[in-house]
Amino acid sequence: MKPARLLALPILLALSAPAALGDEVVLKNGRTLEGEVLESGDTVVFTRPGLRMEIRRDEVKEIRRTPTAKERYAEKAAAQRRLEESKDYLRDCARDAADSHHRLGLWCAAAGLKEEAKAEQEAAIRFDGDHAGARRALGFVKDDAGKWRPEDEVMKEKGLVKVDGRWMTPGEAAAGGPTGAAKERREAKERERRLRKSLNEALRLVADPEASVRARGEKALADAAREAGDTDLESRAAEVRNYYDLAYAEIDRARALIQVRAQVVTLKRPIQKFTTSLGAFSSPVTLQLPEISVISVNTTALVPLQVDED
Repeated sequence: MKPARLLALPILLALSAPAALGDEVVLKNGRTLEGEVLESGDTVVFTRPGLRMEIRRDEVKEIRRTPTAKERYAEKAAAQRRLEESKDYLRDCARDAADSHHRLGLWCAAAGLKEEAKAEQEAAIRFDGDHAGARRALGFVKDDAGKWRPEDEVMKEKGLVKVDGRWMTPGEAAAGGPTGAAKERREAKERERRLRKSLNEALRLVADPEASVRARGEKALADAAREAGDTDLESRAAEVRNYYDLAYAEIDRARALIQVRAQVVTLKRPIQKFTTSLGAFSSPVTLQLPEISVISVNTTALVPLQVDED
């Protein structure tokens, strides 16, 4: 029996959306509430959309404050720096380092940390000067000679002008927009179909039971997201893969706890006998007194769980 393939799409939708950060209130009864927490004297006020609770302080075990975006960035950046302190890592994993800085830069951009995002993309380029994701995030495109240059320079050299965020010829700008609208719609539809196919394939790979296939899926997911212009999803491709790594690890560790209760009853031989006259009111009577031995077993056993793939 093989582990069942986990479904990727619901998890992807959850992870690709911006994370809803909140403080946590841990109650003494073990329950944890996540939302906005305000301390007021002997009362802790907990709120989240559609819910408001006033909790007595003596019912609260601890309050966990959510770190700010800058604090979370500092933690992520410090972890990357610790990796880069190893000469072996710098020698053997330059491409991985570039990807890590690029993803961290995308995370910063999504979190509103513009300066940090720019610094991380620049760090990615120091490790890999041809890193396409980092170059595009910094506003570079390749010119006709294959050299990375600022997009404005390349487009203006081609005689294009930027209108409402789109590059077009002066004639198209004067006419109110690009010509061939029908062709553009067809091309956009075809591009969407191709991107959807790439995304579905990446999701299939990232949810595969084999770890090596999930690694390929992470890269495919990041590539598909980059092509689609979804920087948030691109930055979280590793998070999607990590979810499935943990999920399959839990499946491997899963066990069924079976409680066994049994009794073994044995009749002892020879059977004891004794004779009585029943108070001398009748003839003597011989009685048998059977004796049994009872052995009770009460134990537990761990049995690995396996799930059949449909």
